[in-house]
Amino acid sequence: MALSGTLKDFGIADILQLIGHQTKTGRLTLKTGAGEVEVFFIDGNVVFASEKARDSRDLLGSLLLRAELVSKERLADALTIQQRTLKRLGDILVENAFVTHAQVAQMMRLQTTETLYKLFSWKSGSYEFSQEPVDATKSAFDPIRSESVLLEGFRRMDEWPALKRNVPWTDATFETLKELDTAGLQSIDDGLDDGHGEDGQPAGRHKLVYKLATLGKDVQQILDISRLGEFEALKALNQLIQWEYLKAIPAGPVKVLGEGIRKGRRKTLSWAGALVRLALTLAFFGATLLLVRSVAPGLGTSRAESPARRGAIARLIARDQLARLESALEVYRTEHGEYPPALRALVEGELVSEHDLRYPWKEPYYYRRTAQGFVLLPPLD
Repeated sequence: MALSGTLKDFGIADILQLIGHQTKTGRLTLKTGAGEVEVFFIDGNVVFASEKARDSRDLLGSLLLRAELVSKERLADALTIQQRTLKRLGDILVENAFVTHAQVAQMMRLQTTETLYKLFSWKSGSYEFSQEPVDATKSAFDPIRSESVLLEGFRRMDEWPALKRNVPWTDATFETLKELDTAGLQSIDDGLDDGHGEDGQPAGRHKLVYKLATLGKDVQQILDISRLGEFEALKALNQLIQWEYLKAIPAGPVKVLGEGIRKGRRKTLSWAGALVRLALTLAFFGATLLLVRSVAPGLGTSRAESPARRGAIARLIARDQLARLESALEVYRTEHGEYPPALRALVEGELVSEHDLRYPWKEPYYYRRTAQGFVLLPPLD
């Protein structure tokens, strides 16, 4: 399967969905600016992801060091052996009993997932997938289903802006407001897979983060030592603050957390501004539609019949259609004081037609109202 192009025409979600559905084995290379990521698949499942020219903080040795799993001295010894033998660092660390195989597997999986979820914030770039044999031993953890990456990626895009509202600093420490029993807390090596505390009851991950916070660790240290990943650790911190177990205390000059998964969109247009934007969008949309239909009468054909042609033209129209829907959402918010719970409310308010909710796709646009605004994306058709 030859698959290459730009992320503007075929997004990361489309790529992962296609490789997963067709259970392909090979290497996916994605580039944007100075960034380059390689993702390896076996039967449509992710087995490893590597970021070329990776920041030294994101290398396996640095992750293990910051997680307090290995000392500087032992890591230096392992790197010296690696230069001499060219063996993989993880294998050297395990062979010399510096860390366990389970700890290396846990950190490699975290390294891979953090790299994957960063891709959802890429707005431009190129991709190329090549079918080729992939060594199963390249990964020390169980393969990750492409569908799981998609669902988690969308969830993070949706929730990320709200997570940074309460703790936007990497060097903040915490004041304890009330006690949380951490007795019997299982080892971090076991993964703490005991729920997310969605029912308001602290789970294992909350107890771990709470314990680290009471030991005087700052936000960045908690993210590193907990091994939960930036998103999950930050979510646990936010929940502990909301449940009034902890209070964030900024320290010194503010250091803002990294961008992570793409920010949810938030607009603050006035009524007049929204109407002007809507009028301009409608005019541009009409011109684009006339142009496309004059050169592409076969637009309605299925993607299977004309994948390249439909993909490029449909996405050209979809970009304008998204702007049209965004403008309608702003008008709705101006009239009602909040964004609608579903796009169908725009039809009921006669701001758009039923046709607009999916054009030019067969499936409707993905929309979700959030605390910070809304998320609006093309469907995974």
